[in-house]
Amino acid sequence: MNESSVWKKAQALELKVSESIRPEFNIGFDKRIPKEVEQELRSFVKWIELNYRIPITLWVDFEYKHYLISQNGKRVGYLFYWADFCDYPAFDNREDIPEIHLPVRTERSSIEEILTSFIEAIFDYYAWICNEMHEEYTPSEDDVAEILQSYLQSRR
Repeated sequence: MNESSVWKKAQALELKVSESIRPEFNIGFDKRIPKEVEQELRSFVKWIELNYRIPITLWVDFEYKHYLISQNGKRVGYLFYWADFCDYPAFDNREDIPEIHLPVRTERSSIEEILTSFIEAIFDYYAWICNEMHEEYTPSEDDVAEILQSYLQSRR
């Protein structure tokens, strides 16, 4: 992975985080998502938490949809909502915790495509933590593919 990758930068950042903000994913699943898909996503979340630092709670809502619609009307594979913070690198307001919405329907998308969107959203989270988030931010396709391959290889 590229040394300037926000994913790498975020692993070493010194942040001031309130004790009320837990270092973990907080995930929710639409009840219509098949159990095997939910299990795969839970396994991925556990792998991320074991292998990478999640310094600030990341809320993730897995929705039973084929895609989501962005504010500009485009179909997208995830939505990332973040708040600007007043005092970087201090995080003490639970209202500022970022949120991901991820569509999960395997009729048209493979689990690898869903995981790719999830990884891209996590890159957005790390860009936010590094104070590099802006509307035009997009993660490197190579970096995303590297994380996906690392996860898939860990399952063998």
